[in-house]
Amino acid sequence: MKLLRFLVSKTFFVNLIIMALVSAGLIWLLNYSLDRYTEHGISVQVPDLSGMALTEVETTLSEKKLSFAIIDSAEYDPSFPRGSVISQYPDAGNQVKTGRELKLTINPFFPRKVELPDLIEKTKRRAIYDLESKGFKVGELKYRPYIGKDVVIDVLIDERSLMPGTKLKKGTTVDLVLGMGLSDDLVRSPYLRWKSLAEAEDYLQLRSFNLGSVIYDEEITDSATALVYRQNPAPSKEPSIRMGREIDIWLTNDYTKIVNDSLEFQNLHLQDSLRNDTTPTP
Repeated sequence: MKLLRFLVSKTFFVNLIIMALVSAGLIWLLNYSLDRYTEHGISVQVPDLSGMALTEVETTLSEKKLSFAIIDSAEYDPSFPRGSVISQYPDAGNQVKTGRELKLTINPFFPRKVELPDLIEKTKRRAIYDLESKGFKVGELKYRPYIGKDVVIDVLIDERSLMPGTKLKKGTTVDLVLGMGLSDDLVRSPYLRWKSLAEAEDYLQLRSFNLGSVIYDEEITDSATALVYRQNPAPSKEPSIRMGREIDIWLTNDYTKIVNDSLEFQNLHLQDSLRNDTTPTP
């Protein structure tokens, strides 16, 4: 009976209310402390660090209470300053908590060097394939008297011979010296009409010619869509020039300037293309 009277007494209800208030206060204080410790609800926008040097990155991130770690140095990219940020995670514009560590990929300070492959006595096609697969660029094709036709007899930079294994910056342009073979035969002047600049350059290189002057129309509106409408020497039906010759081209966006040659003439050059367009076996 005493317990029942206590449970319905004013003293019990007062103590119950006090305990509830104390418990609520403790819960609020605990949540407040955790929010302050974890900075719950406080976030910042990730800045765009692309192209920034590391000193600039450090200053920018410290102002936002962020940090960074370098996870990788990518292949050298000449479009970015040396040692600058190429990519980041999280991406710019994302919201993150203060104190977050960003992962950065930077541009190497120097292009990676690779060894020049041994190209001597290899065919022109194989040599071009080996060079481009290692990141080199092929410049001029020069021809000299030699028993092997279209085989490499020397590799040059600025007329200086290079030995196999020479370490060069990736993207370096090298010239190839090729044999003319025993004969001094003439070949047809190639057919370049309706080709873009890149297509014409590849087409000439694979057929042992060099690209000469590139002339754009004065009224050209978009060089990316320009096509060849004139060349010198002009495409020929009969053998008329020697390999290694430079071919000048003119490009235009006005396709009405491009001559529509006869199908017989175009097919003749198409057959030449099919005889040459074979891919070297790796």
